[in-house]
Amino acid sequence: MNKNNIHFQVHRTKGGTIVEVVSGLLVLISLLLSFLLLSKSPGDGAALLINTLSAGLGVLLILALAYCPTTFNIPDDSPAELFAATVLLLRITALWLGLLTLGITLCTFFSFSPALFSGVWGLLFIPLLCWYFRAYIKAKRITYEQK
Repeated sequence: MNKNNIHFQVHRTKGGTIVEVVSGLLVLISLLLSFLLLSKSPGDGAALLINTLSAGLGVLLILALAYCPTTFNIPDDSPAELFAATVLLLRITALWLGLLTLGITLCTFFSFSPALFSGVWGLLFIPLLCWYFRAYIKAKRITYEQK
């Protein structure tokens, strides 16, 4: 675990709360649909239920991690902007994982293959990663300019 020297605190914000509520609702809807499918088709429903529970736990852990900036694997001399960008990335990733879970659940519920949905989801996740790497490089540049 990286104990960073910076004392960055993550505060509750309106946007953060909205992301948390929406992520929870997406997982809850997926969970309800999984239970419905379990009653219709036990084989498919059981696999989907395990998938939904795993993704729900992942969403919960990602959102919890957003409030623990001392655990981020970020160099000690990084500016606060990098910590803020990492928190934003975690919140968006939790929301994105909730969307993936709901999408896979809906595809399975309506007997579609989730492969196309998962592929599109993955391709649309790439711009978010590019944004974060750009923010990371920008923050590192600020750090080196200050030295």
